[in-house]
Amino acid sequence: MTSASAGQIGAIHTISKALGLSETERRELMAATAGGKRSARELSAGEAILVIDRLKAIQGGGAAPLKSKGAKEMHGKWAPLLRALWISGYHLGVVEDRTDRALIAFVKRQTGLDSERWLVSAADARRVIEALKGWLSRVAGVEWPAEQDVYFSKRSIWRAQTRRLIDAGFPLADEPPDARMTATELDADIAARGATLRRALKGRK
Repeated sequence: MTSASAGQIGAIHTISKALGLSETERRELMAATAGGKRSARELSAGEAILVIDRLKAIQGGGAAPLKSKGAKEMHGKWAPLLRALWISGYHLGVVEDRTDRALIAFVKRQTGLDSERWLVSAADARRVIEALKGWLSRVAGVEWPAEQDVYFSKRSIWRAQTRRLIDAGFPLADEPPDARMTATELDADIAARGATLRRALKGRK
């Protein structure tokens, strides 16, 4: 296992300082990202990449929605949940275009439903939600929790990301995320891991 380079260790300290993180906060972030390791010198090169990507995601404001010029955007009661599922697919490396337009086209191909129906009809929205969750289970290995809870769903996505990163060659432990991580911290970590996973999968093509 290759250890983190001096350049990677320096980047972790530099970005942490720019973010105003205390030593304790920096170590907690590393521990949550790299399987409990609290020192940059203990990290492998792969784990250092994950830590740096997470720091950069926080530095850049996390997972802000991407908007393409002229892209069709969704509105309505069900739009936030459906968009969140689609962007989860993006962070899992199975969705290439995270825009609303791409989601609308995907749902049309899979269900034959137009967005004018499933964005306003509860029955149709549930059908689309279950279709998206089933697809992410099949192609990305997400094991959705029995509880209908957003926080536990985020943890399930985090776990699926971990397994996909391991398959891509990153030396991580397939363990649940730290219970102390908030939903906001999970979002930032998922966004950072997603960037790493997409690069790794792109390199395989």
